[in-house]
Amino acid sequence: MSRYKNFINELSSIYGKGITFIDIDETIFRTFAKIYVIDKETKEIKLKLSNQEFNTYKLKDDEEFDFREFENAKIFNETSIPIGKTINRIKRMFQNIDKRGSKVILLTARSDFDDKETFLDTFRKIGIPIDSIYVERVGNFGANPAIYKNIIRAYGMPKSIADSKEKVIMSYINTGEYRRVRIVDDNLDNLKQFLKIEKNISKSIIQKVKTIHKIVDDNESIKPIEFYALQVMENGTLKRIK
Repeated sequence: MSRYKNFINELSSIYGKGITFIDIDETIFRTFAKIYVIDKETKEIKLKLSNQEFNTYKLKDDEEFDFREFENAKIFNETSIPIGKTINRIKRMFQNIDKRGSKVILLTARSDFDDKETFLDTFRKIGIPIDSIYVERVGNFGANPAIYKNIIRAYGMPKSIADSKEKVIMSYINTGEYRRVRIVDDNLDNLKQFLKIEKNISKSIIQKVKTIHKIVDDNESIKPIEFYALQVMENGTLKRIK
């Protein structure tokens, strides 16, 4: 098996711990909730955005978002369509992940749902071990910023969904625990923002990783931290973005 497949399937012990961040909308499920763009004063609905459109939409000064559908767990549970190839890959990861001490995080642009158990049941009924996975809901940077007060204090308030995801990912990387970091997402902007982390990673974080993992040979073939950005295509296959 190639090194790439080892890395993706969480089978190789040579790397040490890894962490995988997986998007939800259009990555694990095809979803159909809309985010409303409304007039600040009149509250009139001006636009209804899909998840993909929301990721890149820039609000005008007289506009604000309304997440009434995006926060509705019943809509999510009853309308979401599983993307089989992504789900099967997550299940394969979990066959070995506990043995390595590695971790999977769901990283979504959504904020809190109105019914946590209904949301979680959407994953349980398709066999994803959601009760062993933490869900980072970066929509809370705007909806409930107290949840992310430590990240905001360390990295500042994010300016976009891609920036929000980057800041959350940095909070994990900064621990020095993980030698492999990957993201699985359908949105190219999110993936490109993630790859900027690799280019700008600080020497202090690299040193922290070396210390924790007892890396003494700077000439070894494996980098102290390896980054993989994987885009979920429309047919559910994964494409590595570099």
